[in-house]
Amino acid sequence: MKRLYKELSVKVKLTLLYTTFMILTSIASLTILLSISSSQIVTSVQNRLEQQVIKSFQHIEWDDGELEIDSDIMDIENGIYISVYQENGQLLYGKIPYDFNFSVQSKEGVMQTLEQNGVKWYVFDSSAQIEYYGKILIRGIVSVTKAEESLNVLIHTSFILLPLLLLVTIFVGYRFTSHALKPVDDMTKSVQDICEKKDLSKRIVLDAGNDEIHRLGKLLNQMLEQLEQAFKREKQFTSDVSHELRTPISVILSHCELLLERDTLQGEERKEVEVIFRKTNNMAQLVSQILMLSRADRNKIPVQFEEIPLSELVEMVVEEQEQFSEKKGITITMDIQPDIFVQADETLMIRLFSNLIENAISYGKENGTIIVRLYEDETQWTGQIEDNGIGIPKEHLEKIWERFYRVDPARSEGQNSSSGLGLSMVQWIVKVHNGTIFVSSEEGIGTCFTFHIPKRDQKKETF
Repeated sequence: MKRLYKELSVKVKLTLLYTTFMILTSIASLTILLSISSSQIVTSVQNRLEQQVIKSFQHIEWDDGELEIDSDIMDIENGIYISVYQENGQLLYGKIPYDFNFSVQSKEGVMQTLEQNGVKWYVFDSSAQIEYYGKILIRGIVSVTKAEESLNVLIHTSFILLPLLLLVTIFVGYRFTSHALKPVDDMTKSVQDICEKKDLSKRIVLDAGNDEIHRLGKLLNQMLEQLEQAFKREKQFTSDVSHELRTPISVILSHCELLLERDTLQGEERKEVEVIFRKTNNMAQLVSQILMLSRADRNKIPVQFEEIPLSELVEMVVEEQEQFSEKKGITITMDIQPDIFVQADETLMIRLFSNLIENAISYGKENGTIIVRLYEDETQWTGQIEDNGIGIPKEHLEKIWERFYRVDPARSEGQNSSSGLGLSMVQWIVKVHNGTIFVSSEEGIGTCFTFHIPKRDQKKETF
């Protein structure tokens, strides 16, 4: 129950709390009201009965040797029956309730309570001396049960109205909390849109207001502004550093090439220069990848969509990569559907397949195999790079797309050593072509990268 409550939205929680409070307040108020009403009804009935009996003496007088009783005594007011008796108990005038079957001894000035067959009665007697006639007794009788029927009606009405009150309270409470929390919903939608589109330039839009929620929205916008500026500075710094590194790296490579062309360079000196040349070449590739990703982050890379013979392009990439795979004894097998023409950026497609095949070679087993597949249907074309290499542990599968992330840096060696940027670039290339890519892998068995890219007609787009 506690777990279910935690999973409820704030609107529902506030509605439940508001409704519970209102219902408990209504029940408590109704209980107090009914208790007071019951006591007041009893007191009111007794007072009216006593007053009616005393008032009835005004309708009795001795006139011309006769006892005259006004017929108004016969009128039943507020359910009170009045009857007049002689001193010996003989009925002179008045009415007695039909279902009042008591023989009651007179107790003057005392409020008597009688009950029979579930009906409760009050009986009040009072006497007076009538000049020239003698003593007479007036008795008032009233049914308390009938007097309490109005209270019972109120109770029954309350039990009918209480569920209606509950429904109205829930509806009004939910509408009230929904209106009060609407800015929170707007903020949630805005933040969700920012997260999904990864666009820090967007802001949370709120109407005018200065309450706690609006102040929170303004603070979040300030935070987004600071984050956007920080990321812009970081991207600009990465781009500037990568650009500045290209010149000294190019100088080192050119000097290494000149040294290696000399026949006088032999032995250990040549080996050391070759190591410098190889590592500097890897650094040049790393800087190039960083610069490209930096430009991609700032949407500065023009993507040229044109019709390209993808089948031939992939075959060409495979042939180029075979010179690296042969060093590890890895065989690359092609399963390529012929004559596939697509609208795509040729340079990015070459880099897409090159990076995935290089990755398969780097993490492939000696004398292993790599299968490159390419096929299409009416709506999309699909590429697949599968190897029987070392595989990727499950806990690392979601992280391989992160920049500079490597499952085990010690596993990548040789000329095709991984920088940790290749898969990030692959993911970006697939994304700008509106495609999707995913990986399946089993440690010690192999890995398979599969991507689907929808067919399109655009000729040129810039990202």
